[in-house]
Amino acid sequence: MLTKLALRSLKARKLMVGLTIFSIAVSMFVLFSVEHLRNEVRANFERAVSGVDIIAGARTNQLNLLLYSVFHIGNPSSNVSWQTYQQLSQNKAVKWAIPISLGDSHEGFPVVGTTKAFFNHFKYADQHAIQFKHGGMFDGLQEMVIGSEVAKALEYPLGHQVVLAHGTGKVSFTKHKQFPFQVVGILTVTGTPVDQSVYVPVTAIDAMHTGMTTSPLRQHKERTVAGEHEHEFTQHAQYIEHSHQASSEQERSIDEKQAHPNDSVHFEDSENSGYANGPALSAIFLGLNNKISTLQIQRAINTDQEAPLSAILPGVALAQLWGIMAGVETSLSLVSVLILLAAMLGMLTMLLASMHERQREIAVLRALGANASVIVLMMECEALFLAFSGCILGYMMTNIGIALFADLIQSQFGLVINPLPYSDAIIGYTLLGLGLSALLALGPALSAYKSALNSGLSVR
Repeated sequence: MLTKLALRSLKARKLMVGLTIFSIAVSMFVLFSVEHLRNEVRANFERAVSGVDIIAGARTNQLNLLLYSVFHIGNPSSNVSWQTYQQLSQNKAVKWAIPISLGDSHEGFPVVGTTKAFFNHFKYADQHAIQFKHGGMFDGLQEMVIGSEVAKALEYPLGHQVVLAHGTGKVSFTKHKQFPFQVVGILTVTGTPVDQSVYVPVTAIDAMHTGMTTSPLRQHKERTVAGEHEHEFTQHAQYIEHSHQASSEQERSIDEKQAHPNDSVHFEDSENSGYANGPALSAIFLGLNNKISTLQIQRAINTDQEAPLSAILPGVALAQLWGIMAGVETSLSLVSVLILLAAMLGMLTMLLASMHERQREIAVLRALGANASVIVLMMECEALFLAFSGCILGYMMTNIGIALFADLIQSQFGLVINPLPYSDAIIGYTLLGLGLSALLALGPALSAYKSALNSGLSVR
């Protein structure tokens, strides 16, 4: 009976009730959107790398290493030698290693020099492997793979010829025209920085900058024929001596290479076998055989005196990065709550404004025997109905907005926005809205009861 009275009373004031519900819906839309966007941004950051146990790079702080190696933001303080990469990849505890070389770009998109191990072992989100939409991995020295956003923005088909530029800016006056690449693969959408990257063989980076038109191995053979055999033999002997000290590690590495030829430390398809010096690297992604040894390997890399490196755990670095953003998150949530409070004050204004029109209605109810609790409960029911309707409409508006603008946000900002789910945060904000509406409705309810007692049934 009480619910019917409240609904009929609201139905008699359709316009004002509709505007009140819409204002609450807009405030809940902002509140839900900010909360969901905050969670999705955090999820996108966390899903950018998965399965990588350690990231090693030149000595720097862990946030800088994380940002430039995974998100391609900033630049490394120094380079890592190819020999260091070989030593790390041959460690007993290391299952696989991915070299990363940065410093070039194409039309504003970062160029990443790596090996086939990147496509075989790098994961994102919940251990999702990288997939190819068209084509496949590079085989030749002058072949490249592009991310989905690169292909979409530049409209490059397979076989397209590409010239890379030196530096990471969108505009560069130094282009490597003597070393063009051909697109042989296009990746599927991942919602990570992979979508906005260009991948080339790591040896091609070195060849491109040194002006080589033939492979390092072929140049090695040519130099040997020209009479430099003695110098090269000395380097080879030094390499054999180093290999002898770690014979057990090498034997395991050779066995793995035979089992997985695509994951070879040297880019064999580019005829780089035996190229001891190798290209300079920006970072190294490591996957370990046993997760228990992660901290031990990290400490060993950080305390190595011969190679001043920094080793970070991606999960810990991401948590630290998000901790810096905590103040921004809190500010956004506070602004959203203030917007909700403003909408609730609008509802309070509507209820107070309608009191003058409803004095006789309430007086009739009093004359029929309705006590104070009935009047107050009826007003509370109206306020809760308005708030709950606003929450439902705000939830629907948020999902409609996501459906309309998710693709645009992904293309412009690289963020994958999923539909708004039912979560503890959504339920909490809904309860907050209902609680505020019930609290603010007490004032108009008590005011209506007192004025009805004073005015009676007389018409003013």
